[in-house]
Amino acid sequence: MDITDMDEEGRHDYQMDKISGKLFEQLKGQVLNIILEHGLKPHDPLPSEGELASRFGVSRMTGKLALQALQEEGIVYRLPRRGTFLADVDLNELKQSAGFVNGMKGAKRGGRYIALIVPVIDDYIGSLITSVEKAAKEQQLELVIKVTGDEPSEAEAVRSLSYQSDITGILLFPVDRKICGDHLLRLKLMKYPIIILDRSFDEIGFDSLCHDHYKGAYEMTSHLLRTGHREIGFITSDMHMAKSREERYQGYMDAMQDWKVDVQTERVLFLNKNDEMNLEASIDKQQAVCSFLSTNHKLTAILCSDDFLAMLTMKTALELGFKLPEGLSLAGFSNHKVLEFAPVSMTTVGQPMDNFGQSAVQMLVHRLNNPVSEPVSIRLNTELIIRDSTVSENEGNIVTK
Repeated sequence: MDITDMDEEGRHDYQMDKISGKLFEQLKGQVLNIILEHGLKPHDPLPSEGELASRFGVSRMTGKLALQALQEEGIVYRLPRRGTFLADVDLNELKQSAGFVNGMKGAKRGGRYIALIVPVIDDYIGSLITSVEKAAKEQQLELVIKVTGDEPSEAEAVRSLSYQSDITGILLFPVDRKICGDHLLRLKLMKYPIIILDRSFDEIGFDSLCHDHYKGAYEMTSHLLRTGHREIGFITSDMHMAKSREERYQGYMDAMQDWKVDVQTERVLFLNKNDEMNLEASIDKQQAVCSFLSTNHKLTAILCSDDFLAMLTMKTALELGFKLPEGLSLAGFSNHKVLEFAPVSMTTVGQPMDNFGQSAVQMLVHRLNNPVSEPVSIRLNTELIIRDSTVSENEGNIVTK
């Protein structure tokens, strides 16, 4: 429809949209509608900048910007002197995109359900589910839970759930990684309401909620330093797979530096093996920890980046003849139920779930009400849980910096 075909009121509204800066997004939506309404297939041609300008009463520059934006999103591709063509994309995703672009003017997604996608079910995630479900009910929302084991399954879950009109948004606990993935980038471009739980991504800003891993590790390391320990080691699984491990390592490092204690590279063990729960991986880890303990005789304390590593380290240390905690103090991270089976009750950094679900649901509701606002990142406090696996290096005397 050409702007000259509009009545006076229509032309006024159209000009107001142009002035308010919304015309660019509207034109993108119109291009998506052309694709869907005409049943275009991959590699079919699309209207040119000039054709869009004439058809919708906009400038050629607006048409060019709309097509460039769709090209950056991977929806179309452009060939010099030949034109613009539909890329090889999923038409269901295009329908979702069109619905969002055309409905962004104050519209909210309907539905009584929110989705929670998690990689596994363990003690920590079980507590997370309980917390989120309670908070959802307080908002009169129902919770749909999807368990994935790997990134392809996660991507499929994200796609299928985001297509369902009765699901108002997604809470995602991603599979271990630091890169967001194309399926999440697509939702970001569509302004789909999604909150990332217990993880964050460096390259793309999402709303995210997690415990303060850095502060927890910093405070536990500081506790060990206050009780006289100076030869403090650190053991972690592959840091390239989860930003939380990187933050815990940084917390350990910064605490040591703030207390002016030299950090020696041989005091840190990076387990770069994968985290698969199989016998071979478990044996490899135990052998690495055994070698680490055998060659670091001066160590008086070790902070592990998670409770499973802390349990493995405790088992290995006892087999090597260490006396715990007199000969070696150990601390973990998370306060997982696995610690109930520790031969010596384990000191750890707790991640309380009391307010986690409430914060997650509130963030999702806020995103629904404010679809174009800047991403928000919230860090919840951890807590030190001091048990029998740690003891003062100076027989209980507390020291200061």
